[in-house]
Amino acid sequence: MLLPLRYALKDVRGSLGSFRIVLMCLILGVGAIAAVQLTSHSVLSAIQKNGRSLLGGDLVVRNIYTPASEELRNWFSAKNAVMTETVEARVMVANTQTDDNTLVELKAVDSGYPLYGQLQADTTADPSELLRERGALLDPALRDRLELKTGDEIRIGTALFRVRGFIAHEPDRAGSSRFGISPRVMIDKADLEETGLLQPGSMIYYNLRVRLPDPVDVKVSRTELEAAFPKAEWRITDSDNASPSITRFVERLMLFLTLVGLSALLIGGIGIGNGMKAHFETRLKTIAIFKSLGASDRLIEKIYMIQVGMITIAGTAIGVMLGAVLPYIAAPHISALLPFAVEPAITIAGVGVPVLFGLLVGFAFTLWPLGQSLATSPLELFRSAISPLTGVPAHRYRDGTILLGGILSALAIASAQDTKFSLWFVVGATASLLAFWGAGWLMAYFAGRIKAPRHPALRLGLRNLHRPGNATANTLISLGLGLTVMISVTMIELNLREGIASNLPKDAPSFFFLDIQPDQKEGFEELLLAQPSAHTLKLSPNLRGRIISVNGVPAAEALVDQSERWLLQNDRGFTYTSDIPAHSEITSGEWWPKDYKGPPLISVVEDVERGFGVGPGDQITVNVLGRDITATIANTRSVNWMNMTINYAITFAPGTLESAPHSWLATVVADPDRESEIQKAIGKQYPNITMIRLSESIAAAGDILGNIATAVRVTAMVAILTGVLVLSGSLAATRTQRLYDVVVLKVLGIRSRTLTQGFLLEFGILGLLAGGLSMMLGAVVSWAVMTQLMDLRWNFYALPSLLTGFAGIGLTLLIGWAITGRVLGSPAAPHLRND
Repeated sequence: MLLPLRYALKDVRGSLGSFRIVLMCLILGVGAIAAVQLTSHSVLSAIQKNGRSLLGGDLVVRNIYTPASEELRNWFSAKNAVMTETVEARVMVANTQTDDNTLVELKAVDSGYPLYGQLQADTTADPSELLRERGALLDPALRDRLELKTGDEIRIGTALFRVRGFIAHEPDRAGSSRFGISPRVMIDKADLEETGLLQPGSMIYYNLRVRLPDPVDVKVSRTELEAAFPKAEWRITDSDNASPSITRFVERLMLFLTLVGLSALLIGGIGIGNGMKAHFETRLKTIAIFKSLGASDRLIEKIYMIQVGMITIAGTAIGVMLGAVLPYIAAPHISALLPFAVEPAITIAGVGVPVLFGLLVGFAFTLWPLGQSLATSPLELFRSAISPLTGVPAHRYRDGTILLGGILSALAIASAQDTKFSLWFVVGATASLLAFWGAGWLMAYFAGRIKAPRHPALRLGLRNLHRPGNATANTLISLGLGLTVMISVTMIELNLREGIASNLPKDAPSFFFLDIQPDQKEGFEELLLAQPSAHTLKLSPNLRGRIISVNGVPAAEALVDQSERWLLQNDRGFTYTSDIPAHSEITSGEWWPKDYKGPPLISVVEDVERGFGVGPGDQITVNVLGRDITATIANTRSVNWMNMTINYAITFAPGTLESAPHSWLATVVADPDRESEIQKAIGKQYPNITMIRLSESIAAAGDILGNIATAVRVTAMVAILTGVLVLSGSLAATRTQRLYDVVVLKVLGIRSRTLTQGFLLEFGILGLLAGGLSMMLGAVVSWAVMTQLMDLRWNFYALPSLLTGFAGIGLTLLIGWAITGRVLGSPAAPHLRND
């Protein structure tokens, strides 16, 4: 190996410039993968490390409506466990001075709280002392929202509290099922009864947090608890999975970012291939000389494989180091968004995956151009400037390329959190590549068969698209994938934003009212309809429960479509009615008669039908207030959830739920200018009723969509930046041939202006095709996401797509001119003397 190594080192010193594109593509792609992998591992490790304080205990037993039973408490006491119970609810809090009110997450705690971690306020006093004698601790966001300060008085339900401070740190905030939705207000559990919020049917959640004696195994204790209470309807969470919602969010976010990194690496792989091709273009004469002097193919292969190995290892190492630094930069920002500190750490898996990606990509995209060079005779190699290589590599190079490509795809699928999603990514990426490559091949084919026009520049541009070694397909692939991502993201965002507004019917409600008690229903209606501009009041009985089984099979096992798992993750709302719910349409079966009296019947939405594979005649068992109810599906309905009106996934026929304790849910339409008056009036008369203003919800949804779209666009720019490098490498690979053509044409008397116009027309046509195809693919992707994944209406927005497409055209022209400008400015004489 010494001889090939010596030649490789000598040769690489004079060819480092041709490896720039390869290095940049490797650094970008590997760096993106490394950053995502290491950040993901750091966040998930922090969740695991802080599991007890995040959850607030080793175990949490969560129940709705009723507190933990004495039997359960005695069971834990027998194990010498320490317990604390917190009560949570969504309620309205009002400033008694202004009567302004807002929705908050109320948390009532006892003297034993917290079991782990520390509750901190913006004062040095003990938080537990601050909560005594009707004290309250508030989320800092309420300072501005309700114009509150320490010492002010607030109203929660029917009780008055004094603001004693603002929360600086709540250790188990992540353990809440509604983490981060509304501001937090904390009070003493002993004062909760005075608020009047503990009404039958009100959505009150009781959390029994438990600290087990060391060294008791949490998993074992959970298994024993489930065995001791096999029919219990509570939900159990343990510290090994302290915050499922944050974990799912992090896993999905990291899955998405990993796929963005894979996209950058995929496009970068093409760039590496183009860079290698450009490199071998500069070394063809050297290879021809080696061959002419009798060097074996094995020796030449070793020389250039050593070169490729050095560059690949260097690019991969730099990419991994860059990716390892980024989590340390991002950690403070991520920690500010999460209820715990993220400490970046270098892990074997976090480094190993991007290293494997880098090495596989580097060699996978190298074998073909190297094999093609070795399969070509010295004479053809010397003539490569005017006749690009067209030979096919030997079998081992072709088989090696296929094998490495397969391993790369398998690694992409195996390293992702969601195998099915990553599999579809690989399939979709392959289909997109084939689409862009096929379009490029067709463009080159037709450009060569169009009758040569009289305009010399146009004729030159068309011939450049068709000639051997053209960059047509590579250009489309380079920019097309990035532009497709940008267009699809823009279209999805516009459809969601416009979808919310366009789906709102004329009778769209201004308010949702929750937890209306039966004895308040009549007075609430009178007060609400007495308000100016309030009309179209609709009320619906509201109960909470869980889906237990489907046709006798446990619900978790009966679920056939995992995308509908939301049906099982939390308590579901149920109602009963004799009329078909508004804005829904029967798709199968029949609605029950208004005077129906008989066995329990239910109507289910298409989500339930699709999730469990059920239809009319099938049976679903639900648990409401500890009672199992088995009902037969009478019909299925399609529902447009975006119209913001009252609808339930499961609706009962009359005669089953009326006797169960329940509250009412209501909606009303009002003049937007009078909404604040209505909110104050209802909040003052019925402080236990929770109010949600639709205008605020839509504005919040718009902000969330905007932030998500911005984040996605930023990540898509990684793919576009990689595409720019790939396009540069693609055009650089043709530089030798373009230079030869320019010299010949100049000698024949073609003016520089004509040559410039020819190149601009070539790149303009390529940009137009890349932009047009990206518009079509972006539209298809956005249509699939909106209609097939989200089951929503889709519209095509031409202007944003056209602007993105024109940006692609401009970018192609700019890069094309930057790469070929030096070719046009090269004098012919030096090249003629050299040849």
